[in-house]
Amino acid sequence: METASHSPNPFLSVDCTVLIEAPIADVFERWCRVEDFPNFMEGVREIRWLDEKKFSLKSENDGEFYHSLCELTLRIPERRMAWRTLEGPDCSGVTCFQMALGGRTEVTLKMRYNPETGWHNRKQVEERLRRNMNRFKELVEAGRSVKAD
Repeated sequence: METASHSPNPFLSVDCTVLIEAPIADVFERWCRVEDFPNFMEGVREIRWLDEKKFSLKSENDGEFYHSLCELTLRIPERRMAWRTLEGPDCSGVTCFQMALGGRTEVTLKMRYNPETGWHNRKQVEERLRRNMNRFKELVEAGRSVKAD
């Protein structure tokens, strides 16, 4: 009997959690403004909504430019927001929002990506994710724009 050969799963997972000094409603509302992501996310150059679920994403990493078609797959107000790419570097993720003590909000971004289709350096992806989430925290807490490189 012949056994099927399974190739290893090429996907890598990364995540980052920040605690934001703001109410969950404010934090969630700010995160939903994906067209503002270039203001705090390194490498994100432009996001444009195409319809109520799909958006175009232009990004850059290590001098390589990418264009992705993405789809919002889940939106539960003040709880979760998830997406996946339909075209471009293979990636999906979910952002979870949870109330914390003192009126604060815990935000966790979990992302899965295929390094064969775009971002190759896991350490670089993890560090960029951490910086992006910390800039988002600063943006919400300060109520102003924090420009990414």
